Amino acid sequence: MRKFLMAAFGACAIAGAVAAPASADGMQPNIIGGHNASETYSFMVALSNGCGGSLVAPQWIVTANHCGSASQGRIGSVNRNSGGELGRIDRRITRSGTDLTLMHLATPARSAPVKMAQANPAPGGPVRLLGWGCTAWPSCPTPQTLQEIDLTVLPSSRCRAGGGGANDLCVSGDRTHSACHGDSGGPAVTGVRGDWTLVGETHGPGDNNGECATTTLYTGIAQHLSWIRQQTGI
Repeated sequence: MRKFLMAAFGACAIAGAVAAPASADGMQPNIIGGHNASETYSFMVALSNGCGGSLVAPQWIVTANHCGSASQGRIGSVNRNSGGELGRIDRRITRSGTDLTLMHLATPARSAPVKMAQANPAPGGPVRLLGWGCTAWPSCPTPQTLQEIDLTVLPSSRCRAGGGGANDLCVSGDRTHSACHGDSGGPAVTGVRGDWTLVGETHGPGDNNGECATTTLYTGIAQHLSWIRQQTGI
């Protein structure tokens, strides 16, 4: 399937949902149905190759295999070019047959990692996507400020056409609320302010026709949790 190379998703939404509310700083929504981040996510990573990632341990980042390599990551900032802390990436480990990659930091990050899911969220439940992806399509302007959008989980079968399996995460989307190029490898999370759990890693469109205005397929974290723990020792 087509993956969102050098990107993934900064938005997706409940089919038929109303427009997202203004962000905490009063600005109007400016991703495809999303808005500026309402908090600083300590685990959010902006990789130097344009992808996103999630800090899951002091020296480990979860991201997408199709992102390729990155020399460093900016961790825990809502600005993709400043703030937070920079970590040098010295190696990567990919799980064979998947789009899941672990990137190792040369020195431990001070930022707090995100918890990882032990089970997928149930269909119909809420999920939040984070990223610096396109705020419109096909023109694809990209923001400096991290974007977020609250979405809904679909049955995994709804993303089967895009290559999704039974244990992957499928997220709703439409032409005005959609993830897009710019955040591959970035997180889908569940929880509440300051207490988030990583449930998915951005893989690509959920069907075999769409690009940005479609369902979103995320590699499910729960199905790979044992492997992640084995590789990272956490």
